[in-house]
Amino acid sequence: MPEYTISTADGSDWPALGTNLSTVLQPRSLRCEILEDSHVLRFRTGTATVSASLELLGTWYVDVEHAPSPEAADLIVAEMAHQLGEATGQRPLHYRITD
Repeated sequence: MPEYTISTADGSDWPALGTNLSTVLQPRSLRCEILEDSHVLRFRTGTATVSASLELLGTWYVDVEHAPSPEAADLIVAEMAHQLGEATGQRPLHYRITD
């Protein structure tokens, strides 16, 4: 199960996004079913279930379960990061967490 972080290049905190995280984080290019949209965003797209939460100051933790491939999970998170960057006006970074 791929896990990721999304943050800003300069390490600053993300502005408040409100309680409707799907507006910003749900990938616009994919058909998604929202499972939870409060302090944690959970959605399903195809076979993948994605969970995103603000874990540390300025860092989002994203978990992708049942993606068809690691590359598919990478693309989902890359789009989420891009959209978050658009919403905040900051350059986002995303990393796959490896053991």
